[in-house]
Amino acid sequence: MLWAMRLVTRVLLPPVLALLLSPAALADLFTAQLAYDKGEYERAFHDYRELAELGQPVAQYNLAIMYANGQGARQSDINAYAWASVAAENGQPDAKLLADRLRPQLAPGSEQLADDIAAPYRRAALEARLMPKIGDDEGTRQQCTPVKIEMPVYPIDLRYATVQGNLVVEFAIPPDGTARNPRVSYSMPPGVFDESARRAVLRTRFAVRAAGEPAIHCRLMYRFVAQSEGAADYPELEAYVRSARKQAEAGSAKAEYLYGLLLSGFPQLRHSEQDALPWFLKAAQQGQRQAQYAVGRNLMWGRGCQCEESKAEVWIRKAAEADEPGAQVTLAQFALRGSPDAADTAKAKVWLERAVAHGDHDGMLYLSALLAATPIEQLRDPPRALTLLDKVRKDLGGDPIELEIRAAAQAASGEFSKAVDSERKAVRAADALHWDLAPLKERLDLYGLSRPWYGNLLAL
Repeated sequence: MLWAMRLVTRVLLPPVLALLLSPAALADLFTAQLAYDKGEYERAFHDYRELAELGQPVAQYNLAIMYANGQGARQSDINAYAWASVAAENGQPDAKLLADRLRPQLAPGSEQLADDIAAPYRRAALEARLMPKIGDDEGTRQQCTPVKIEMPVYPIDLRYATVQGNLVVEFAIPPDGTARNPRVSYSMPPGVFDESARRAVLRTRFAVRAAGEPAIHCRLMYRFVAQSEGAADYPELEAYVRSARKQAEAGSAKAEYLYGLLLSGFPQLRHSEQDALPWFLKAAQQGQRQAQYAVGRNLMWGRGCQCEESKAEVWIRKAAEADEPGAQVTLAQFALRGSPDAADTAKAKVWLERAVAHGDHDGMLYLSALLAATPIEQLRDPPRALTLLDKVRKDLGGDPIELEIRAAAQAASGEFSKAVDSERKAVRAADALHWDLAPLKERLDLYGLSRPWYGNLLAL
């Protein structure tokens, strides 16, 4: 028996980054260690097991120790040996020594049983089922490089408060080269600069592509510095990046995620999604839910890796179940693709309601669009759509989609004159942003004929 063996611990919140990142999303390795230190072995075992199944070597090794010591689960040398051998394969120090100490204690034939337990979590199996296939994304990187950048405006009411922040916006680019559906995936401090960043993204232009091509999905990162300060009052970008990398290399899941965001979100760093994805993956395997969402999004859209939707859904669902609102909104989008039936639409509504329960901006926006214009009559709720829309309209940065949702809800309520007025305003706002106006004018014509429009207003 290995009663004296101890779990591997790791400092996951270095002081600098702990101040930069929200405390609401502690890495599961950290919470698992806290549970273990408190003697809450069943909780620690559950958390380590979940991460071990994602290929996290520290969790795999600690799970082996807990099986060997009978902590949180029935003592089992077979399971301990299985997980120790997997951790050794993944490069965890001392895991091979543990496996070598356990092997003589196994009964005849047990080694094969242990191998069967380990098989689904060995490197080859995880790569086939879960891991992204890192690949060149030069084409996507070029398409995500702006041809005309709109710089965000520092909020005037903060100009003398010297508030600084960092923010990442994800968005889609249809063939017309405009930015659509901007979604803030990272914001520190939360909510302070979101409206300014969305407004800037909507006014940034990208290369025009051939009509009929699918939308591409990109992200940009913004840093906000108080205008009253000089350059010497805020660290240079390269120094900031070096600090983030140092913290990431020390094993902080939050730093790994942040460093990935820096590599993928700042074009001037001359890195790509291909460089960022391994860092997202490291954090995701530690249980960092925002990183799990990032890995899933990259897999879904083929950013820095091959596009593999089955793997993408695993990561996004895991993040959504951990209450990452962005992942919940994305699962709703999955359900609403194509021509969704009542069951798919109801599933989308459930995920959006979960996001709304957390006060999530995008959850409210996407739920308002669904309630305003879903073809499923029993799920349609125009009054609530307008209520939700009013909660987020001031943060939309002049996005015409707010007027589009408002018009659809008004038309669904039979208020066609109001719908016409709202849709006309949407057309003017979209024209100023150089959008393709055909879909908006089609809806305007319907409202002018006193007919509602039903469908997915946020589909591209």
